[in-house]
Amino acid sequence: MSPPRSRRADRASSATEPPLPKGSVQTSGSSGALAGAESAPAASARPGRRGAEKRKQIRKAAYQCFRDGGYHETTVDAICARANISKGSFYWHYPSKQDAFVDILETWTREVMDELYEQFEDAVLGEDYLVAVTEALSLEIHRGRAIVPLWLEFTAHATREPMIREALAKFYRRARTAIAEILRPALEPSRTEAQIRGIAACIFGAYCGLIIQDLSDPERADATVSVRHFMEAFGPGLGRLTD
Repeated sequence: MSPPRSRRADRASSATEPPLPKGSVQTSGSSGALAGAESAPAASARPGRRGAEKRKQIRKAAYQCFRDGGYHETTVDAICARANISKGSFYWHYPSKQDAFVDILETWTREVMDELYEQFEDAVLGEDYLVAVTEALSLEIHRGRAIVPLWLEFTAHATREPMIREALAKFYRRARTAIAEILRPALEPSRTEAQIRGIAACIFGAYCGLIIQDLSDPERADATVSVRHFMEAFGPGLGRLTD
């Protein structure tokens, strides 16, 4: 398989969605909070380096609380205790825990997708792309073990909570877009846009499925082992995609 040319320079113009503004929080249309949620009057995004660092501190604490105790069981008090901040400080930056969660997703959307681009583009451009891509996939599996359980919990709640559904939908769209853009140099012009998007969606679905199996049955369905065997079996033949 011939490694595709780099598309870093024109990635921004080819993405299907504009990048999210840094530090943005989706609150429009949510009335500041959802029914039954802890909330306060909506706070505007706090500019400046200190504000950004404080938001990062709160996001990290909120993620750890959601991961360890579940989203609905986590209270603003618990997040504040983990972040070692006052409740007033929390509400200065976020109107509710839903808004903190949405900011976590939007931060992942920006940062994780950028890392994904760089990691896999470097891999497929490398001399030994099979080894490099296998290693890149293994790194993403390691990341997935930490964040997919939260995706599953929030996906289960998304049908009842429009704000979470919208944030998750945006995150999943950007994930599929990132995969499509990584594949695009190798697949164009022999594949249509719809085909590229379909391949990207299937790859993302397979990735999520691998992580779910890994979490449920780590001894018999280790995702890293499965990826290695897959690349050993089919990696050499992937060059046909570019024919």
